[in-house]
Formats: sequence, C-alpha cells, structure tokens
Amino acid sequence: MKRTDPFYSSTAWKKCRRIILQRDHFLCQECLKRKVITQADTVHHIIEYQIDKSKALDADNLISVCASCHNKIHGDRSRSNYKPKRKRRVRVLTIK
Repeated sequence: MKRTDPFYSSTAWKKCRRIILQRDHFLCQECLKRKVITQADTVHHIIEYQIDKSKALDADNLISVCASCHNKIHGDRSRSNYKPKRKRRVRVLTIK
C-alpha cells in the first residue's frame, strides 16, 4: 500500500515509531505470541489511523510487527488491487 498521507512523513510519527520499536525491543509482537522471535520493521495501529486519527500517536494503540504479520493483519488490503469485500446476505429458512 502506498502511503500518501503526510502524517507518515511527519517528525512526530517518526519519533513515535522509533519509541515504539525500542519499547518492543524491535521484536514482532504477533510472532512473540507464537513464541517465534522475528525482527519488527513496522509499527501497526491497532485501531486504524484512518478510522480514529486521535489515536495516531497513542502508544497503547501501537505495536511493533514484522512485514509478514502486518500483511496478514491487513489481508487483501496490502495488495495493490484491493477491493473491499461485499457483505453477503444470509437467508434464514424456517421449516413449517
């Protein structure tokens, strides 16, 4: 995903990102849950930045992850051809 939002180039984000990576010892927090040690290279917003910009620099809303886990978290959105999935309607059948 190409970032065009100037937020990701801001001094505040770069400083916050560095602090979070240091806090998490540059280790992927998702991999650690599975007892796997992997170097983190990305800081992930738990509540997405686009959804709640007030949490953009909130340390409690940020975790360090590796690129692989970040792609898994975001699924198809990490691909350039991302299209939101349509909601499927489910029919409930009643038996008379």
